[in-house]
Amino acid sequence: MLKKRLLLAFRWIIMLIIYAGLWAYTLFQGDTASWFLTYFFSFILLILFLSSIYPLKAWKVHRNFVKNTYHDGDLVDMHVSFSRKSRYPVGYLLFQQKIPVSFGQVSARQQVVYPLFKKNFTVKLTGFIGVRGIHYFPPLDLETSDAFGILERTRQMSSEKPLTIYPTYFPDVLEKISEVSPENERNAAYWTLKKNSNIHSLREFSSGDRIALIDWKSSAKSNQLMTREFENSATSRLSVIFYGANHPNFELSLRAAYSFIRKISEDNGEIRVTILGDQIRKFAPAKGTNHLHEIAKTFAELAPVESLELQNSLDSNLHSGEKIFLFTPDIDAMLMQKVTRLTDNKQLQIITIQSDHPTASDVPAVFLNPASLLSRWERENR
Repeated sequence: MLKKRLLLAFRWIIMLIIYAGLWAYTLFQGDTASWFLTYFFSFILLILFLSSIYPLKAWKVHRNFVKNTYHDGDLVDMHVSFSRKSRYPVGYLLFQQKIPVSFGQVSARQQVVYPLFKKNFTVKLTGFIGVRGIHYFPPLDLETSDAFGILERTRQMSSEKPLTIYPTYFPDVLEKISEVSPENERNAAYWTLKKNSNIHSLREFSSGDRIALIDWKSSAKSNQLMTREFENSATSRLSVIFYGANHPNFELSLRAAYSFIRKISEDNGEIRVTILGDQIRKFAPAKGTNHLHEIAKTFAELAPVESLELQNSLDSNLHSGEKIFLFTPDIDAMLMQKVTRLTDNKQLQIITIQSDHPTASDVPAVFLNPASLLSRWERENR
């Protein structure tokens, strides 16, 4: 700031020296051309003086995003609105919006406008691809000068502006899980995902059960009678755990878990949700948009951590007697040791992403195709 003020003072001193020399030349010459040049230069100095005292802080700047909600892969557009009280002519206004580094390799957005006598105007910045997370946009940098481009001034306007970008939502995630469920595995006899998006559990037939509730398809594959269970308490005993281990498939697994939970919630289901990552959040079974918004925000802000750091948290959330869907980006030996008992008891279903791991086919889990969880932007740029 001091350097800029010294530079401004230096420029004014140079202008005043030139002006004083011009007056001395005019008084010495005394001809019409000299006086015309002096008056013209005096007019320029007056404009420069008025430009230098015109405060940039008089501008009111507002930044708004075109959409209220953005998901991973959406095109983010920002509108910048300017307003002021006076109509003092401004030749040009250069403003620059720095893009947070959390978006990755994205350059700053800048644009030049020519307000002249306008009091209010709005400019749309070039869009950029959204990345899941919470991002903080720094203040806007403004730069302008007088009509002759001699005295430049800069100022930071507005305040830091946050933007939360949520994971991509795949409403057909239940159908995808149902299609790839390993029905020949022992876990498939316990969990069934119908394509009408309703979840129900299966249990062994016992005396007193209605014949109409027998699931004949599952019974034929498991060689024992299996009965559908539709009690209202079933969803309250259903638990979804997202295991946010650091892995290349982290984002894909997070999208699957978020979509699963959101779809069940939109269908008025109540499930217990546990999210494990750099932050650990637990959500009791509940309904309503506020409840779903809190879950979505947690997923948006979540960052992965090493699997070893999540082991204790996972242990405390694997309760016997609950029906658990465990979403994980990868299945390692340590994780399998933790969940083997529950998978053997058919109380837990692991849902992960397909990989080239040699032991993947031996794991009793549902493997989702990575291509089915790509955002539109990722599919177009593969």
